[in-house]
Amino acid sequence: MSEHGVDVRFATTDLARRSRAVQRVARSVRHRTGGYEIVEAFDTTEDADAILAYDERTAVPALLRGRAPVAAGVGWLTTRSAASRLHRVLAHRTLRRADTVWAQCSAVLPLMAREWDVAPDRLRFVPLGIDTDFYREQPLPADGATVMSAGEDRFRDHATLVRAMELVRSRLPEVRLELASSLPFDAPEGLVTVHTERLNGRIRDLYARASVVAIALHPTVTGSGLTVVLEAMASGRPVVVTGNPGVADYVRHGETGLLVPPGDPDAMAEAVHGLLVDEDMRIEMSRRSALVARTRFTSGLMAGHLAQLLKAM
Repeated sequence: MSEHGVDVRFATTDLARRSRAVQRVARSVRHRTGGYEIVEAFDTTEDADAILAYDERTAVPALLRGRAPVAAGVGWLTTRSAASRLHRVLAHRTLRRADTVWAQCSAVLPLMAREWDVAPDRLRFVPLGIDTDFYREQPLPADGATVMSAGEDRFRDHATLVRAMELVRSRLPEVRLELASSLPFDAPEGLVTVHTERLNGRIRDLYARASVVAIALHPTVTGSGLTVVLEAMASGRPVVVTGNPGVADYVRHGETGLLVPPGDPDAMAEAVHGLLVDEDMRIEMSRRSALVARTRFTSGLMAGHLAQLLKAM
């Protein structure tokens, strides 16, 4: 962001030097509020012209403190009925006071206006960006038999994914799934290789082995799955993903991937199977995916969007 004229300083806290009792209180508040860093916000000593908060956990505490204009990121809030009572109270009292509320999934923004009383002219869509140098484009494997997936938030629908892969295997016996997740699920023996350890940079090896990346999701407008979508695209892999609201901002159906309905293993299986057996389509989608990731969804472009947002406050 410094390349766009914004001097970024990370907030520091003296919490580590506080008494054990204060540290216990901070942990307890985070636990009871679903991760809100309220004690840490009030323990921060640095001043700023504006505060950029990535999600509710830091946005709400910053707004409660009220020391500077806040660009409040939203990651998981959707409707009031889906939020806990404490989240409803804190988010409703604070978010409508934010100078800007931004999200990486465009489908969230209308809910912020309707459910949380945020003025529409304060809402901004900021496309997610990733490090496309780190997630470099990789050659497609020769065998075309491996499908890869990853993710463990509450919106992942691994049951649909596994059922889809069973259907694909009934037509392509050599196919296999590599899944990076610690979520529990049932699968026939030999169908899935599970990676429960933290892979960090080694996840690039999974993308390298995969011919297709498939992500099944429960219905949501949070943008769940988008990070894996962009990592796969940057790696030069076509994606098959549940077409939840906002996903089409990132995946061009029929060009960089295929969108399928939620909870429909037959549709997901048909899409995965089609990509595995049609080498020309798979290669073309891979090429387009890598290009689109590098022209629209890099971390540098995201930093530029955020810098513009802050300058306009």
